[in-house]
Amino acid sequence: MILLLIILGVLVAVSSSGTDTGGWLGIATLGIFGLMFFILLVVYLYQRWYYAVYFYDLTPDYIVIKKGPITPQEITIPYERIQDVYVDQDLLDRIFGLYDVHLSSATISSGMAAHIDGVEKPAADGLRAMLLQTVSECISKKRVPVPPQPQQ
Repeated sequence: MILLLIILGVLVAVSSSGTDTGGWLGIATLGIFGLMFFILLVVYLYQRWYYAVYFYDLTPDYIVIKKGPITPQEITIPYERIQDVYVDQDLLDRIFGLYDVHLSSATISSGMAAHIDGVEKPAADGLRAMLLQTVSECISKKRVPVPPQPQQ
């Protein structure tokens, strides 16, 4: 979009240099704005489609995240493998007041792939607290209690 606006600025600067370019400048301007509208429409429709297929579910044993309209991706993480849950915002999230909840495990790409997009602040904090509590409960259930050693 910015590149198209720069091209439009160059075309306006060239047209004001005194040559008779009013006809093709109007067509170029219309073409640039038409292309910008088309790009915005495609991005909007893709985001609507992404939102329509986005899904996450917290089961008793694991969390399932399904996302991606063109190349669907399903991520299943057992609670025992979750090492950290954190909430963050990127620039667009900050503009719209949304947050992302990231689940990190021992894999390198887990923080990027395993995350829940676009939740409001109270929901993000509640989801983080609930996940951390579930993770700690699952880990404590898996621990085998050490029997006390007899004294000698």
